[in-house]
Amino acid sequence: MSDALISLIPIYGPWIIFGIVAFESAGVPLPGETILVAAALLAAATGQVNIVVVVLAAAAGAIVGDGVGYMVGRRLGFALFFADTVGTSASMRIDC
Repeated sequence: MSDALISLIPIYGPWIIFGIVAFESAGVPLPGETILVAAALLAAATGQVNIVVVVLAAAAGAIVGDGVGYMVGRRLGFALFFADTVGTSASMRIDC
């Protein structure tokens, strides 16, 4: 899976870096560090991707992903953590 994602970096560049890092920061198990290292090596070795764009896309993706992950956890985390019965809505039992 990592090889397929790495091959997309020269084509879509910052959008792939942003998306993968954002989803990984939000909690989805994706190879964010692998994409970031591959993009940095690609920028250093071939110049196909600008290193400034790589850093900015990764930083923006991490910030957005952290915010999304926090909001999902804030809205659903407490109810999911204390949900002990299947089929019963935890939000009906817990008054937040």
